[in-house]
Amino acid sequence: MSSSSFTKLSSSTIHIGLLVISLALTAAIAGAGCTAEEWGGGGEGDRCNPDLSHDECGSGLQCTQPALCPENYCCPTSGQSSNGYCQTGCNGGALSICMADQDPDACAFVAASAADAGSTPGTGD
Repeated sequence: MSSSSFTKLSSSTIHIGLLVISLALTAAIAGAGCTAEEWGGGGEGDRCNPDLSHDECGSGLQCTQPALCPENYCCPTSGQSSNGYCQTGCNGGALSICMADQDPDACAFVAASAADAGSTPGTGD
C-alpha cells in the first residue's frame, strides 16, 4: 500500500468518524427537545419557576403564585381551576406559611379550612 492511499484511507476514516459523532450529538440534542415538546410544557398544577426567561407552562397556563402559597404553579390564565395547587392555600401551602411565619392571613385560612373539614390544623386529624 502506498503512502498516498494510506493518507486517503486515514482521512476518510476520520471524516466518517466525525460524521458519526456529529449525528450522535444531533440525535441527543433533538431527543431532549422532543421530550419538552412532547410534554407541551408544564401541566396544570405542576410546579414552575417564574424567574426563567421563558414560561415553562403549557398552552393556556401561566407560572403564578396563588394567594397564601409559598410555591409557584402552572395555572390557567383565565377562569377558575379545580386543581388544588392553583387555589388559595395551594394544598397545604397556607399551613406551611402559617407554621413558618405565623402569618395571620395564612393562619386564619388554615383555621377556616380545618373548621370546614372538621379537623385540627397541623395535627393531621
